[in-house]
Amino acid sequence: INAEYGEHHNEMQVRVSALRLVMAALLGMVALVFVLLWDQLPVENLDDSLDARKRSWLPDELRRPEPTEPELHPHPPMEPEPHRAELKPRNTGCFVAKTQEDCCRAIDSRFEIHGPPYFGGSHCVPAASGGKFRTGNLCEPEAWVLTHQRSMMGSCEEEGRAKTLAEVIAGQNPARARASDVPDLNLMWVTDCKLELEWSSVLLLWSAFGVGQPGDFTRIATGCESSSARKYVLDTMATVAAMFNAQQRVTVHFAPGHDTDERDGTKGEKYSPYSKPYGVLHFLENGRPLNRVGVILDPDFIFMRPLEYRMDRVESNAVIPGKLTKDWQHDVRDGRPVAQQYGLGTSWRRYELEKICGEGSPCMKVTEAEARRYFSVGPPIFMTMKDWRKVAQGWYDYLPVIRRNHKGWMEEMQSFIMSSAHNEQRSSVFDHFMISGKSNLPNDEGWAWIDGPGSEIPDVCRAGKPLNTVNFPEIDSNLAPYPPIYHYCQSLEPTYYEGHFLWSKYQINWGKTQHQSGNILDCDQPLHEEPPRDLVEAQNMSMPECLGQRRMAWMACQVVYTLNAMLREFKEFKCGQNYNRDCTARHSFRPRKDDPWHAELCRTTRHVS
Repeated sequence: INAEYGEHHNEMQVRVSALRLVMAALLGMVALVFVLLWDQLPVENLDDSLDARKRSWLPDELRRPEPTEPELHPHPPMEPEPHRAELKPRNTGCFVAKTQEDCCRAIDSRFEIHGPPYFGGSHCVPAASGGKFRTGNLCEPEAWVLTHQRSMMGSCEEEGRAKTLAEVIAGQNPARARASDVPDLNLMWVTDCKLELEWSSVLLLWSAFGVGQPGDFTRIATGCESSSARKYVLDTMATVAAMFNAQQRVTVHFAPGHDTDERDGTKGEKYSPYSKPYGVLHFLENGRPLNRVGVILDPDFIFMRPLEYRMDRVESNAVIPGKLTKDWQHDVRDGRPVAQQYGLGTSWRRYELEKICGEGSPCMKVTEAEARRYFSVGPPIFMTMKDWRKVAQGWYDYLPVIRRNHKGWMEEMQSFIMSSAHNEQRSSVFDHFMISGKSNLPNDEGWAWIDGPGSEIPDVCRAGKPLNTVNFPEIDSNLAPYPPIYHYCQSLEPTYYEGHFLWSKYQINWGKTQHQSGNILDCDQPLHEEPPRDLVEAQNMSMPECLGQRRMAWMACQVVYTLNAMLREFKEFKCGQNYNRDCTARHSFRPRKDDPWHAELCRTTRHVS
């Protein structure tokens, strides 16, 4: 009996101990959630309602500074952009501005402790009609206002002069009247008006003009509610156009914001890719472009040489057709687009096609082989404007129907594929238009031209300059071709001896790069830290499993050198010689230890002579 009692007693003690551990874990989770939520609250004046005793338990990094009058430091003049100033001290938000004038001159400088989402680099906007936001503040970051209290957003323009987005859209002129010099091609890309990513559109346009890309350029900017955001977008695009004396070739088309769709049955769930088909359709219907061919780009494209879409005038050694591509030597014509191969597969054929495309739709008749041959495509996609108008309508209409049952991030691209199939667009598919991946597959995308046997393409890290027609005019792209586009859609974390070199587009202006708060396009902000010249050489050159490492190293040099080259020319044009030349902006996030792209087996040892 005593033995049984002792066993039972010990079992009870174990259960009680386990219960205590569970309760402690739950309390810890609750505390963590509270801290995270507190960290993201923009309501700065909550601190003011707490006395010092109530705040004393907060960790130092979560304590808000006592409200003080802002010390405003003006940037060097960048006309016609309004004269603005960053707020100090660092991690200080728009809430410290107490007048409309101060608010309209300020940029929110909070980075580390207020995110995600980070407000750092966002224009400050005042409340409307001398009122206050629900935070009790007169001034808040535009990014927060657009999400939480758009109805109270005021304007930094003089009373009565500020136009609403609807008024701006209504006043947009359609494309210029037909003339003999209208380019054959229109290059289109869709963005929002977030200040943090403005540099990417500047980089795209600058790199395209730099390599001599023919055609008109149309940036479709969606959801730009504030006049200051619209002015900033117009200013940056006009600046790049002026740098190349190409003002007549650049258009900014504003479209309404569209990140929800009542047709998807999600009761307002946000899905930002909605803006892409909606923006394209809005431009085609209202801008009425006169170009014969249109191409969709992604904003994170860098041009290395001009895109050639007239496949009837290129040599066979200057293309890499898809494995199933046949009869590809043709111009872009109705029903025969030209596009980049994407690894999207054929899973869309198992969707509810009758509900999505309609009864009897051609999209229901596409075979597995046809789906692989013609429809697994993505940007750049070249299509006649006549076909774009048809495909864009289905692209927009099918997407909310798809999202009733499918919630993947790539559903927007699946919608494009289904609309293309419905409209019987049989694309000639190619691999060579771009590089973006960091796989170990030798023939992935256009990588064979960069690192395949017999490649004559230089190590851009050792060269200290990016690959393009300006820096390497001696390379004949017909004899030694290389991909026209680098698509920097992935983070890069190549090993570098005992460490890593890190780069991600999402870290630029999102609180992890600049030493001082501000936008990397600003005159006083530093350039990006440049990679080591031996970054590619430091990779394991012998193991096939490390090919992805070598590619990440090459891409890191390509993107950083291109970014810095753009920043130098852009800032010199805007700021004269009065700009920050330091290459000190850098990423501080830690590499992901479980990331297969930097396996320890690929790490090399530094040789010291």
